[in-house]
Amino acid sequence: MDPRSLIAVVIGLVLVAFGGFYFALISRSGDAVLPPPKTATPFGAAVPAVAPPLPPPPAPPPMATPSSIEAEIALSELAELQALLKKNFSDDYNELITLATRRRNEGASDRAFDQELAERIQEIMRGRLKYGVWASMPAIDKLAANEARLFHALGTEAARFCRKMLGKDDTPADGPPPESVRQMMQLGTLYRFQAIVEGMTNTKPIDPLTAEEKRAFEGSLAREGLNLRDVNTGAYLNTGDTDPGKPCLTLETLHLAIARLAEGTRRKVYAGMFFIGRDK
Repeated sequence: MDPRSLIAVVIGLVLVAFGGFYFALISRSGDAVLPPPKTATPFGAAVPAVAPPLPPPPAPPPMATPSSIEAEIALSELAELQALLKKNFSDDYNELITLATRRRNEGASDRAFDQELAERIQEIMRGRLKYGVWASMPAIDKLAANEARLFHALGTEAARFCRKMLGKDDTPADGPPPESVRQMMQLGTLYRFQAIVEGMTNTKPIDPLTAEEKRAFEGSLAREGLNLRDVNTGAYLNTGDTDPGKPCLTLETLHLAIARLAEGTRRKVYAGMFFIGRDK
């Protein structure tokens, strides 16, 4: 990431040098230009004049402080999430800044710094996901729509990352995901936190699907070629041997089936997908 770590941008500078030497003859009012004097040694060998001293090395960067880390994050794409954490989870936020300051001063690489920051943010979120159940439906629908777009991208332009994102392939990635995928993942974290904040004042449990709601869900799934049993067991994701993006496209289809349900039914289904039992 930059500055210094939050958003990594590498700029290559190409210096073009021409081989050989360039000599200039300078004359003043017809005066001849004489070569520089040479110093003779006792053995008669000429030596050049002493070269000027090398410039001192650059000063080391200043030590990071909580204020400088906060300013760094505020200039990044994490600024909106930073403001939300600082306002609503001040203790966790202060611990996050303390960790980031320490790791910066320990010389952590940009990649390690970014990864540790992201992991700590996920830890803060994970323990509070259950509160998102009672967020407003516009907030939950916004999260769901972003998830559907993310799975579409993971099923098409970023298919090689699909099974990795679903935890079904632990081999190292051959590079970063497309920028659009990274941005949608970041939005997903922000939208989850926003739902948590909206729902924190309501801690009542959510009711299971009624028989009528279950029938409506099954009918909507059938329209997309899915069935409730496979959705409940996750069997619908055990595909993609020849088409690596297929499981993620199936998840996009699942979101389309849920989106047409009534508001109360959507809330109950999304509760299990996004919030309840997702704190592990």
